[in-house]
Amino acid sequence: MKLINKITTVLVFLAIFNITNSLLRVEPVYSLPADDVIPLVDEEYYPEVHKALTNAKKSILCVMFMAKLDPKHTKGNEYQLVLDLIAAHKRGVNVLVIFDQNIKFWKKGRENSIIERKSEYAYELLLRNGVPVFYDNKERVTHSKILVIDEYITIIGSTNWTYSELRKNHEASVMIKSKSVARTFERKLKKIDKEH
Repeated sequence: MKLINKITTVLVFLAIFNITNSLLRVEPVYSLPADDVIPLVDEEYYPEVHKALTNAKKSILCVMFMAKLDPKHTKGNEYQLVLDLIAAHKRGVNVLVIFDQNIKFWKKGRENSIIERKSEYAYELLLRNGVPVFYDNKERVTHSKILVIDEYITIIGSTNWTYSELRKNHEASVMIKSKSVARTFERKLKKIDKEH
């Protein structure tokens, strides 16, 4: 009788253990390894991005929804970031920039075929300085705000290159130091349809 009680106790314990284990089972998360992840909130964005662009050695891929520059105000942080891309190109870094353009699909009538280019002056400034710069396909909105530098640093988040977003808005971005993350983003972003 004692043996049956012990066997029953063991079986009950195993049943409870298996049920609990199956209910609490954590599915594996497949993540890409990172050496460091640095939050860039509000005014933290500009100095870190400026430094990363200035220190770039091999490559910069910039996919930006909006880089809105005012030619009368060349001292702004947004202007300096575009100048950083030009300086990198001039020192031999392989720079590729893709800006958004899109038709105004939300408008009615003839207005919905008008092409909107929010980064037109930045585009022209880069082009004049020999930087490979493109617009995306006008039928799609490229809402990304991402930089991939030296196949190692990825900077991604909500921050466009505008006066408001670099000086006034609450914005949240992150700098990820990881070869696998950078290479994954770069491979996917280079597939964006490009046109002049």
